[in-house]
Amino acid sequence: DSLLSDEKRSGSVSIAQGNEGIVMEFSSSAFYELGKAEFNPEAGAILGKVTGAIKGIDYYKFQIDIEGHTDNIPIKSIQFPSNWELSVSRATNIVKFLIGEGIGADRLKAAGYADTKPKLPNTDSAGTAIPENQARNRRIVLRIH
Repeated sequence: DSLLSDEKRSGSVSIAQGNEGIVMEFSSSAFYELGKAEFNPEAGAILGKVTGAIKGIDYYKFQIDIEGHTDNIPIKSIQFPSNWELSVSRATNIVKFLIGEGIGADRLKAAGYADTKPKLPNTDSAGTAIPENQARNRRIVLRIH
């Protein structure tokens, strides 16, 4: 329960447990600069805590699905022609990190959803952007089951 307690208090992570296992949701702003797929050192420290906990209960081989989600603001760069590439690249970079930390590649799956699964509406009924909601929609989700 104390795992990531500081991060939970700051709102950069939420953790829920249900029928589908443990769902950890990380704010994109806590992990990345806008439009980037390489996570920052603070994110590496957070992920290190998570992998330590997972390896500590290694007697059960959890499957871990990593999801990348973006907002609806279009991105068009050489590296990321759309939010699809950005969301997949973010999830893939976390998979690579977890493998480097000793989590078996056969237990991992990366998926990118771009802006197709928002938590909150990106715009109001008039089509005006809601920046707070867009920020909440930019996230990484780890499903441990």
